[in-house]
Amino acid sequence: MSSTTRRPAPIALKPPTSLSSTCVVSDTASLSGTHLITILGNAIIHPRAKIVAIYGPVTIGEGCVVCERGSVGLLTEEDEDKVIATKGVSLEKNVTVEAAAIVEARRVGEGTTIELAAKLGKGAVIGKHCKITPLTQIAPCEVLSDFSVAYGSDRRRKGRSGQEELKEKLHEKQIEVLKRMIPSNTAKWRS
Repeated sequence: MSSTTRRPAPIALKPPTSLSSTCVVSDTASLSGTHLITILGNAIIHPRAKIVAIYGPVTIGEGCVVCERGSVGLLTEEDEDKVIATKGVSLEKNVTVEAAAIVEARRVGEGTTIELAAKLGKGAVIGKHCKITPLTQIAPCEVLSDFSVAYGSDRRRKGRSGQEELKEKLHEKQIEVLKRMIPSNTAKWRS
């Protein structure tokens, strides 16, 4: 007979957090890492959304929405031969990260929408009021100027609609509805 001893699974530690009293973080969202996770006022973190602060800090700005299966944060360590000064991931005010999107960009500007299953590479800088269409990939360290639309395979265009104020009001109404629909458990994540 062989003797095998079972070791208990390691206990996942809570990451250091700074959470606004008005943010909504679902009980089934995943916050992980050793760096600081900051979530500002009226931000909404859906069930099964992932905030990863293993390789750098993450800041979720006021009024941001991270949808189910959306991921914000650096997922892998930096390559030493490719020096990318990411300094973590930062989403500015009213950014929407839709389902299955992956955001590893250094900064995402105010009012930007990252649609279904899009991927923003490490160190990318996205301007204000940009739109990243479904399944689009932004290369590491790529810079998109304000009001850009990224679509298809490396296709880019300027797309100022003049509807930014209307879009912001609609986003605020969406947040009001989500705050009523998604049960929040920020106490679980407070450090």
